[in-house]
Amino acid sequence: MVLEEILIQAKKLKFLGKPPIQDHILNANGFVQTINELNIGAKEAKLVDLGSGGGVPALILIENFNNWNFVLIERKEKRAEFLSWAVKKLNAGARTEIICDEVENIARNPQYEATINVVTARSFGPPPITAECACRFLKNKGHLIVSEPPHGIDRWVNPALKETGLVPFKANKQGNGTFQVLELQGKPSNRLPRRPGVPKKRPLW
Repeated sequence: MVLEEILIQAKKLKFLGKPPIQDHILNANGFVQTINELNIGAKEAKLVDLGSGGGVPALILIENFNNWNFVLIERKEKRAEFLSWAVKKLNAGARTEIICDEVENIARNPQYEATINVVTARSFGPPPITAECACRFLKNKGHLIVSEPPHGIDRWVNPALKETGLVPFKANKQGNGTFQVLELQGKPSNRLPRRPGVPKKRPLW
């Protein structure tokens, strides 16, 4: 299977964590299931994946939603080069864009601002950083889907979240993980996201 071969290569390059390849695929399938439960999986849509790294969940999502367009953002050049190679192997180059840059910069680009149906994040950062970096990409009623750590507890409940326009929508608990879904219900503050590095140094909460 081409996808497994790609992920094996990602693991050799140390772009994926220690768990076996099948565990990474299972977790990515949790994103697939969550999207399907939002009833948008069959429609044409556009997805941004934050910090795509070794390709999980992005490559699995590309395989499952073959009428979608994707934007994979990765700030490290070698990983971005790997993702470009992987997308070509999957014959998905025509509908997938790889961007090597900081997420905060891309979110401010009018080409992507308020144009995205779904943003995904797996190990991108804590809730305040992820919310700040994701919010400006989303269309009204668009969704941010985040793979949560084991035993996560109400990490998204904070008054400061309001500034992003995002609202916790549902927590999708499955055998392959827990996925927090947030919906954009308000306009993000004009100051968000702040310049690269600032969300990490001075998180919203």
